[in-house]
Amino acid sequence: MTDSMKKIGLLGGTFDPVHNGHLNLAEQAQRFFNLEKVVFIPAYRSPHKLALEPVSCEHRLSMLTLALEGLPRFSIDKVEINKNLVSYTIATLKELQLNHPEWNMFLILGADAFQDIDTWKQCSQLLDFCNILVGTRPGAELQVSDSVKKKLTLSTSATNDRATSSATDVKVFKNLEKGTGVTFFQISPLDISSKEIRQRIHRGEEVKNLLPHSVDHYIMRHRLYRDDSPPTVA
Repeated sequence: MTDSMKKIGLLGGTFDPVHNGHLNLAEQAQRFFNLEKVVFIPAYRSPHKLALEPVSCEHRLSMLTLALEGLPRFSIDKVEINKNLVSYTIATLKELQLNHPEWNMFLILGADAFQDIDTWKQCSQLLDFCNILVGTRPGAELQVSDSVKKKLTLSTSATNDRATSSATDVKVFKNLEKGTGVTFFQISPLDISSKEIRQRIHRGEEVKNLLPHSVDHYIMRHRLYRDDSPPTVA
């Protein structure tokens, strides 16, 4: 890794729909670690949600584009959607590394997603491949599975990647063999989920405070999540 490499955050998800919680996690990770930018990567199909059908890729991309308008440090990469295949994070990271060798990649996750990481495809290789940033609630107990702990060692020193924070805001687990690691950093979380938003819309309830206004208007204009069947993707 050279000094010329760009620190790039990667935030994947179905984004069905994108909401303020996604943006909050991305914004805080970008500031906390002084990332040059955060790239949102919408999934074509999540391997954990194969029995459930999201709205079309076109709608999800349109909503994500609206949500990121006026945010120059945020962008979208359609690497997973363009494949029309089930989206596996390790495969995506390898492709991005080939396409962008100048990127020093930081995978951004919420604490809930990280708790399930040992169920992801080639989890061990994923922990070797790039740094992972996990946004956690203040005071929350760190949840690290035994299989993940085997690859990581708790660091006693603060990470050099932090822009601003106190030592109590961050816990760093190093992959000593590969030079990567997992950093838990405290954020002010927004308790919002795409599933909750879809359910509220389905019940005819307002969601305007849960997502960008432009996304709310798009959902209303296209009458998304309002059919006779219940919402699907979690």
